[in-house]
Amino acid sequence: MKYLAICEDDLLFRFMRRVASKRGEALFLVQDAEAAKRIKRGGGSSRSGDLGREATYKKTRLKQVEQAILFIRNPELWEQVYLLLRRLHPEVPLLSLSSEGEVAADRKDPLLRELPLEDIFQELCAPSLLDTLNRQRVGKIRSLFREKDKIHILLQHDPDPDGIGGALALRELLGRKRATTPIVTFGGVTRPENLAMIRLLDIQIERITYEDLHQDGARLALVDVQPPYFNRALGQVDLVVDHHPRRAPFSARYTDLRTQYGATATIFTEYLQAANVEPSQRLATALLYGIKSDTLFLKRGSHYADLQAFTFLYPFANRAMITRMERPALPRADLEALGRALSRLQLDNGVAVIHMGEIKREDVIPQMAEFCLQIEGVEWAVVSGLCGDRVVISVRNVGYVRSAGDIMKRLFDAIGSAGGHRSMAKAVVPLERFKEHFGEVSEKVIREAMVSLIRQREQELRGSTPAERT
Repeated sequence: MKYLAICEDDLLFRFMRRVASKRGEALFLVQDAEAAKRIKRGGGSSRSGDLGREATYKKTRLKQVEQAILFIRNPELWEQVYLLLRRLHPEVPLLSLSSEGEVAADRKDPLLRELPLEDIFQELCAPSLLDTLNRQRVGKIRSLFREKDKIHILLQHDPDPDGIGGALALRELLGRKRATTPIVTFGGVTRPENLAMIRLLDIQIERITYEDLHQDGARLALVDVQPPYFNRALGQVDLVVDHHPRRAPFSARYTDLRTQYGATATIFTEYLQAANVEPSQRLATALLYGIKSDTLFLKRGSHYADLQAFTFLYPFANRAMITRMERPALPRADLEALGRALSRLQLDNGVAVIHMGEIKREDVIPQMAEFCLQIEGVEWAVVSGLCGDRVVISVRNVGYVRSAGDIMKRLFDAIGSAGGHRSMAKAVVPLERFKEHFGEVSEKVIREAMVSLIRQREQELRGSTPAERT
């Protein structure tokens, strides 16, 4: 692959000298002639010239470049170079490196990726440090439990592939079997693809009551979920491993929260690597599917660590089985529910809102929210429904810095349970409390509350710095 690194000086070359000097296909185009000489003396390939002029790019064979890297701290010069490259080579992928507060303007350019310098350190320099830290974490987790302890691995009410894969990995790390370390939930698995996963991988998830949680002195580990999610005291919690934002203060003997990661399965994959545990095909398949489903195949809210974990797991996993999980038979009742919901769609300046009314299965709500994002012009999807005595609201958006979780918490956390990520979030509110607060449950009420706050948040983001957006 041929790279073109466009820089004001030779700082980037000095940072990646070892790689750049070994790869003749990496050409450094710099503003300063002396910097170009220093790059050449260091074994790199370089040219110099006015980065804002078209003539400077004539000898770079720009049409043959497969990846351009921009390391330009001057915003005005960055803008000049960006527009020039887009005119000379519209199809070239661009990677813009930036310091905090200097991230390029928000653009709808699918070929432009932005990477803050602090992430570059993590991607290029920190793996060995992280591996050491993960070994310490694995040692701490193992020390929490005695050999004779029974351990309940608790997942959210409707467990998803990320939590299920993480639970299997925790059991493997602890060297445990199902009998002494069952995977438990207060609810049950409902989504067709998740049911297909536990059937194909022969995974047992037991339904449990709050009263049985610590029966016979059982220890408690939470995976892909945090204690405040349950809105009820859980007793002593020994371990919490999760990638969701912290919902509220809680107590646990050991906690590993990595909100920058796209999946909890990524954390457990790092644990396995640090402990030199080669995953079985079954475990690798579960973890890979967990990462894939929670990040929409690394498109939504993913981190470089998710990509590394995915790459590690891929050779061990059964990809054909994952395909079967992703395309399960969809019950006719679900199709009919989705069809009725579409007829109720309201579109308000890029925000799709649907209230599905009474539904039997909660999982059709996020399914419909995901589907709505495929509608032309839709940037936000807000789908709600009544499940028994609860109002369930699912939100999705197409961007990474749009604060879906923050909006849901601001609207609903005081009367129910709400939270999530920047691009996906959920709220569950008792029906009576919703009516007390909003008067009624209807598409109109939800649309007015959500759209108003979405617009307010969008205005706040437009007036904020790039660092504040994240």
